[in-house]
Amino acid sequence: MIDIVLCASGSDEVRIVHDLAMDRSRPARVVRRCADLTETLAVVSAGIGDVVLVDLSVRGLSRDAVATMLRGAAVIGLRSREESEATTVGLRHVLSSDAPIDEILATVTAAVSGGEEHEDWVQEAAAEPAQEAGRLVAVWGPTGAPGRSTIAANLAAETALAGHGTVLVDADTYGPSLSQLLGVLDEAPGLVAAARAHDRDTLTEETLDALLPVVQPHLRLLSGIGVPGRWAELRRGAMDGVWNALRRRGETVIADIGPVLEEDEELSYDTAAPQRNSAALSTLEAADAVIAVVGADPVSITRLLRDHGRLEELGVQELHVIVNRVGAPVPGDRLRDLIASRMQVDSLHLLPDDPIACRTAVWDGALLSEAAPRSPLRRGLRDIAASMLVPAAEEDGAGGEPEAGASPAPARGWRERVLERARR
Repeated sequence: MIDIVLCASGSDEVRIVHDLAMDRSRPARVVRRCADLTETLAVVSAGIGDVVLVDLSVRGLSRDAVATMLRGAAVIGLRSREESEATTVGLRHVLSSDAPIDEILATVTAAVSGGEEHEDWVQEAAAEPAQEAGRLVAVWGPTGAPGRSTIAANLAAETALAGHGTVLVDADTYGPSLSQLLGVLDEAPGLVAAARAHDRDTLTEETLDALLPVVQPHLRLLSGIGVPGRWAELRRGAMDGVWNALRRRGETVIADIGPVLEEDEELSYDTAAPQRNSAALSTLEAADAVIAVVGADPVSITRLLRDHGRLEELGVQELHVIVNRVGAPVPGDRLRDLIASRMQVDSLHLLPDDPIACRTAVWDGALLSEAAPRSPLRRGLRDIAASMLVPAAEEDGAGGEPEAGASPAPARGWRERVLERARR
């Protein structure tokens, strides 16, 4: 006897239960009628049921929820004829909600006996990479305020100024700030919308383009969660899908992530709960390179050295270190020796302390290339981007210094950007 867990709308639920109850000789029975997705997940996790019949329009249904159910049972989607073009959230078996009971039973039997549901779902969820996939670079730093967001934003801007398509992503679940730094007035968190679209199997190229406003030529922004309290909306599977979708664009993706690297299972006994650090962990595991930003002080450097082992556990192969706010009394050579002698890195860069340029840029909602184009800090960031992020073929003749005698470009803050967009 096949035990069915049913989560369907009123009329469809009544019909399926009635038709199965009328003929006791049928090889299946309904053992639980669930009111919502939460109850369905709880029932399946308790080991009840061999197959789940779930309405695809049920509130909260996503790829992560389907993956959770697939660990304990086969899953069949029910879709009304009015929603014939709706998402299948990666399910192999999808039926019309008004399908005859014999057709439903045949599909139930095939799903339970086939044993291929979970494997097929995984294969469908993993999109094929593009021929020239973009490069994902994670900008991380230990706890504190070493300047991760400022460096991520300006490295992305310098890469774009060199003529290379760049997407800047605010994936920090503790202190999202890139929209404020860039003076972008976003009404909805772009990263949350992208994660939801992936969950609903609707993250198309057109959908992604709509979520990526242009900050400057060749530079687009995927804004963060807005307020830290929305971290639960970024689940691990959705983040993996967002990174795959961004890389298929063939551009450089620079992601600003939070500092905490612990697995959430170490912080909570409820392993089925959302993971606050899933965005950072997903980014680090998917990244082609990681830029670790550390302050030029013993506390920040000690935290970097302690977290280095955790980065290796996450599979980080290419690690670059940027020591930020370097100045008196500690010379740069001493900082280089202190870090290079204790951990292996692919490159190590020092950036000068330039608080006036940074404060000017932040208050004007501008990039350093706009607010302080000739500052030592901007020059250092431009050199790092040229050496690490800009393809060699695109580096020549793009985004260089103004010619001798030329006036620096005026700062263009968020007010100027908004007025310019309004005129368009």
